Amino acid sequence: DREATQTISHKEKSLCHTLFESANDAVIILQNYKFLECNKTTLQMFGCDNEKDVIGHYPWDFSPPIQPDGSNSKEQAIRLLDIALEGRPQRLYWKHIKKNGMEFDTEISLTRLETYKKEAAIATVRDITELKQTEQALRESEEKYRILFELESDALALIEIATGNMLYVNKAFLQLYGYSEEEVLRMKNTDFSAEPERTRQATQSHGTYIPIRWHKKKDGTVFPTEITASIFKYQGRDVHIAAIRDITERKRLENQLQRSQKMESLGLLAGGVAHDLNNVLSAIVCYPELLLMELPEDSKLRKPVETMQAAGLRAAAIVEDLLTIARGVATDKESVSLNDVINEYLTSPEFMKLEQFHPAVTVSKKLDSQLFNVLGSAVHIRKVIMNLVSNAAEAIEGSGEVTIATFNRYIDRPLKGYNEVKTGEYAILSVSDTGSGISSEALERIFEPFYSKKVLGRSGTGLGLAVVWNVVQNHGGYIDVTSDCNGSTFELYFAVTRDGITQRDSPIPIEEYMGNGESILVVDDVESQREIACSILGKLGYRTYAAPSGEEAVKYLAEHSVDLLLLDMIMDPGINGRETYQRIIEIQPGQKAVIVSGFAETDEVLKTQQMGAGQYIKKPFTLEKIGIAIKNELKKPGNTRSR
Repeated sequence: DREATQTISHKEKSLCHTLFESANDAVIILQNYKFLECNKTTLQMFGCDNEKDVIGHYPWDFSPPIQPDGSNSKEQAIRLLDIALEGRPQRLYWKHIKKNGMEFDTEISLTRLETYKKEAAIATVRDITELKQTEQALRESEEKYRILFELESDALALIEIATGNMLYVNKAFLQLYGYSEEEVLRMKNTDFSAEPERTRQATQSHGTYIPIRWHKKKDGTVFPTEITASIFKYQGRDVHIAAIRDITERKRLENQLQRSQKMESLGLLAGGVAHDLNNVLSAIVCYPELLLMELPEDSKLRKPVETMQAAGLRAAAIVEDLLTIARGVATDKESVSLNDVINEYLTSPEFMKLEQFHPAVTVSKKLDSQLFNVLGSAVHIRKVIMNLVSNAAEAIEGSGEVTIATFNRYIDRPLKGYNEVKTGEYAILSVSDTGSGISSEALERIFEPFYSKKVLGRSGTGLGLAVVWNVVQNHGGYIDVTSDCNGSTFELYFAVTRDGITQRDSPIPIEEYMGNGESILVVDDVESQREIACSILGKLGYRTYAAPSGEEAVKYLAEHSVDLLLLDMIMDPGINGRETYQRIIEIQPGQKAVIVSGFAETDEVLKTQQMGAGQYIKKPFTLEKIGIAIKNELKKPGNTRSR
């Protein structure tokens, strides 16, 4: 040491000592594995008062117990010092302990010290406790965000803006698009787009909200997305973090809502048109019936009158379709066998006419003999069957087959196109064809009124499937349509009932609903309707009076009494049927009434009935229908007020 010291000038020694003491890191010289010298920083770092607490000690004297990974052992310290003394510098992380017992983390650089003749090493020790704590906090923060990233239900992707490269995605992204993580990280964001150029432009424009974009999955499925993106720096690069939401279901619900709103609007229009047409048709339907009662059997006029009556009834049937679309048609539900309704239709004149139009089409049936009954309207269900079979036959070009089937099915999950389906037993009416199928575009619109690709003048009015949809809706049922190039199948779900079949009444002889001179006040704002009603009622043996408005009816009954009112519901201008009846029962309590209207049954009708009015009859009415309704109402308990 003396010789080495003699080779260093006093100035150099002073400089080295200054550097040694001013270092921010602990600097320690070790010889024979012991601390030989140390600077002041070492004392501060180890919490020692003077050099005696350090010099002559071994490194492991300042180490806590051996760590779980085997570090901090005496053997490890000796091995690393030996390697450094061989001229191979070492960098290591070591856990030390202060004099007061507090542990701290260090980073150590070990180098051989050449100025000493005896083997010695110099150790530079840096306290990295705060750095380790910061790194740990950062790792915990990154782990926290990674967990949140993975748990997010939307697909998340980290995308480099400049290149479009995919840097990172979450599990929801992989599930949505169907790729593995390895595949995704070799791709660009445009590879997932069904409109790549628009996606590239949106990325380059640094947009933060990207409305509906069409993406594609690995299997080729194209679907709508909504994207929200944020821009930030990541590892020195400008990146987008994009939240991608599959809005297929939302778009379906929006389209369903739009269709429902359109159907509602068309229904309101149809209802208004039907009201006006029914008033017009009353004369065409009712007067022929009165004329036929007067004409002798051999009269040459019977045939033209019967033709006129049949035309009026066909027109009334079309109006009935309009009222069905308006979803307000008054229909009493009863226990119905779908099989019976199908068999009845297959022997009807309408079906025979269909066979004439489509001679190459075979209609077959596969009816379940154990089919449950349904609660509904046989008349409207028959119309549904007629429209579906006609639609199926029209879909076949040339020869083919239409199959009508029924079967029972238990439903416990939603059907396509419905958010909720009531769990339970259903009777299914299925009509399938071997036609060319329905395009996806047409499939979205087939239940809209007047949307038709049928032959004009031969295949109907374009109301057929709209009627089907509304009848099923009114029956609380569901429709499932499937179609491909081999044909289409319509499956209609009707809730079942355990009740037996309601027996249908045979025609009632006119003598059973003839009147006995009772007085009836006809209240209607249309003169022709008053004339028709008075003529029919007169034919049935009643004495009639007429009032052109609700106000006139109230005024008349303030001075007179009648046995029954035949009350129109919609009168404009002036008060409607409900308000008319409300005013009348204030002056004539318990007044009997039968309600008539060319419109569908409404809340106003129900409110009037709750006040005491009787049955609702839709215009145009026949002698039998109006005669029975009046007869039944007159039979109810009450006083006869005729004068």
